[in-house]
Amino acid sequence: MKKNLISALSCLLILLSSSNFLAQQWVEVSSPPANFRTDHSFGFALNGMGYLVAGTKSNGNVTDEFYQYDPATDAFTQLADFPGAPRGFGIGDTWDGKAYFGFGAGDNYLGDLWEYDPDAAEWTELASCPCSARIHPAMVAHNGKIFVGLGGGFNGDLKDWWIYDIATNTWTQGTDFPSLPRHHPYQFGIDNYIYVGFGHGGTNIFITWYRYDPDTDTWDQVASLPDQGRVAGTQFSWNGKGYALSGEGETHTAMNEGEFWSYDPVTDFWEQLPSHPETSRWAPASFVIDNEVYLFNGVVYGFGNPFHPTVSYKFNLSGEMTSADEVTDKTSFTISPNPVSDVLTIQSKNGVALPSGSLIMYDVLGNQVRNIETLTSNQIDVSNLSDGVYFIRMEGEEETVRVVVGE
Repeated sequence: MKKNLISALSCLLILLSSSNFLAQQWVEVSSPPANFRTDHSFGFALNGMGYLVAGTKSNGNVTDEFYQYDPATDAFTQLADFPGAPRGFGIGDTWDGKAYFGFGAGDNYLGDLWEYDPDAAEWTELASCPCSARIHPAMVAHNGKIFVGLGGGFNGDLKDWWIYDIATNTWTQGTDFPSLPRHHPYQFGIDNYIYVGFGHGGTNIFITWYRYDPDTDTWDQVASLPDQGRVAGTQFSWNGKGYALSGEGETHTAMNEGEFWSYDPVTDFWEQLPSHPETSRWAPASFVIDNEVYLFNGVVYGFGNPFHPTVSYKFNLSGEMTSADEVTDKTSFTISPNPVSDVLTIQSKNGVALPSGSLIMYDVLGNQVRNIETLTSNQIDVSNLSDGVYFIRMEGEEETVRVVVGE
């Protein structure tokens, strides 16, 4: 029953969102050199250049190789090797013009932290985490701090949470992640918050999603991914939203499509974007340059023998819809106010007070919360609906309008 609900919900969200992104396509770009087909590399972008560092190669060996990608020439150049231990299963992020990278495993589990300065082309080792060494944890660099937690430790999955202060080069321990221990989660920072969730723990691959407030050192559960659980993809934040790209599904094997989702923290809503070509990938690398996200490497499991893909892609994020009003422009009717707390007003754009035809209002699970066969008033009472995101479709319309109920 759960699987059927998830499948139905996925189909609904594809229907609601796909028409907004038909013009957006993934475009093939150059791949890293053949000797750098890896998984669990750290990808980052600084000063208009992309970088890939470390990872696990097809032969199972970990590496400390370091490459720079130039989008102007669509080409990779090998740089001096990363000076830390070769590793796979590491993690990193960028903040204030520098990259931060560490953890993972080579000969041993690691808990180190390194900073890369692209202006000096130099890596500097910082204070190691006083926590347990671990592989594929969550790591977010944001607002002058680095947040690290969860991951796989030598004795199993973890849920502890640590904060590194970049200015003082010191670590402190925060409040534990509020759900089950897990590794290979997704994570990103937006505004004043850190978001962490999904991942793999025990026999579970999760869809739940959480928000951490650094000011109060507290966690809150927010909207779950409206699809199957997933693990070991790649993620980033851009233009006020967070993005979860590729990874494996609830069977811990490749999904039929390389799914791509955006999360809006204002509306607490997930929206599906065009999947990258081919199947999804386990532990790929990504970075964003000039409004385009680039996807490299990873492993494909579940469709024959595991293999590292040889094709790479980019996707232009600037075509993404940024508000419900832009969708409204494609419909024959308008709604106001949006967000709404009590009464919603709906009007036709052609000068007629009411649009013609039936109106259906859905929640994010695809349940009908309003079904009006003939509109007799342009006022729709929504005061008894729970706060959240809803969709309105008028008879004969190809587009839906997204409505936020609540202050």
